[in-house]
Amino acid sequence: MAKIIRAVGHSPISRQYTASAIFANIFHNGPITQREISRTAGLSFATVTSVVSGLEKKGIIRRSDESSTNGGRPAALYKCNSTYRYVMGIEARKDELLFIVSDLGGDVLSQKRTAFDKKIGKDGFLTLLVQGAKEQIDLFKGKEAKFLGIGVGAAGLVNPNDGSVAILTHLSNWGSVPVKQILEEEVGLKVFVHNLAAAAVLGESWYGLGRGRQNFLYLSVTDGVGGGIVINGRLYTGASGTAGEFGHITVDDHGPVCTCGNIGCLETFISIPAIIESARKSLVDGVSSAIQEIAGGPLSTITFTTLIEAAKREDKLAYKLFTDVGRYLGEGVVSLVNLLNPELIIIGGDLVRAGSLILDPVKDVLKRQALEVARKSVEIDFSELGGSASALGSLVPLIEEFVASPLLD
Repeated sequence: MAKIIRAVGHSPISRQYTASAIFANIFHNGPITQREISRTAGLSFATVTSVVSGLEKKGIIRRSDESSTNGGRPAALYKCNSTYRYVMGIEARKDELLFIVSDLGGDVLSQKRTAFDKKIGKDGFLTLLVQGAKEQIDLFKGKEAKFLGIGVGAAGLVNPNDGSVAILTHLSNWGSVPVKQILEEEVGLKVFVHNLAAAAVLGESWYGLGRGRQNFLYLSVTDGVGGGIVINGRLYTGASGTAGEFGHITVDDHGPVCTCGNIGCLETFISIPAIIESARKSLVDGVSSAIQEIAGGPLSTITFTTLIEAAKREDKLAYKLFTDVGRYLGEGVVSLVNLLNPELIIIGGDLVRAGSLILDPVKDVLKRQALEVARKSVEIDFSELGGSASALGSLVPLIEEFVASPLLD
């Protein structure tokens, strides 16, 4: 479905926005003809022709190799020149940094993962962050001016006012980490910062299952549990930017202590470390299982992959662990479905590797407990973006700003 972007007004400023509206139509709906732009933007064909010519001369758009006939003379199709600008995305997790450089179309041009130990401290982390960003830019010698900026998806609570990250997952003793400030000062590019789940939901909205959806949720389950919310086509961040902290819903007043300081958060039951710890505890308590045999070593060698393999071999303990996780997650999903009435819920993160072991019990709980009208209108599926959803999503604010810019340059 074409995205309709209209232009209004006749002042010099509105003429700049007219150019932006035309470019936005080409960016979102291309390849597209000038006649189609005229119709969807509500502009005269002469205006569209003039602006398109200017955009093409600047190299911002280009003609497609295809053409549209519609039964008459072939008409040129225009699309964004995706290599006109580059954007960098950084995904900052508790023990790893992922750097990517993409063009405007989301095609990844370079990528690097850098592991780190929390013992390096906040200053060491920031040094790695800056070095990694500079290394990526250095790969594009002579094209540095093409970079629009850096988008960051970080594990933790992001302050929308200054782009700092507090309580970086499992590294709470670091305090507030000035990610935006340091990157802008040291690298010299504009920086946008979102938490991991919010960045991932933007990635899904532009490049994944959320594309074209107006109301959907993204739930990420890896070392922690987070979420992102899209309402009426826009990312909802809440009054202070912390909306979507799904993992910190209390599900058991007598449960384990969470890294946030609360007791019995959902994250303490369904995160990957929590699942592994639950398996180890059950084995210590004497529960019969082949899990340790499959791991091939002491309890410390048990991994999430071990548990998946055990469940596939019909190990009762492993199967029960995943069923319990699916039930806890499903109960959380029921609350979200009843409260927000989304059309789609996307589950991402490492948990997706468990496949139907998780999805089946989630759907079963939803079927039994959610309000019928809300339940019938929602789909639940796993993300198809793999481990790059947050990195790709972190690019979106930079690209959106470029597309919406009245000056286009």
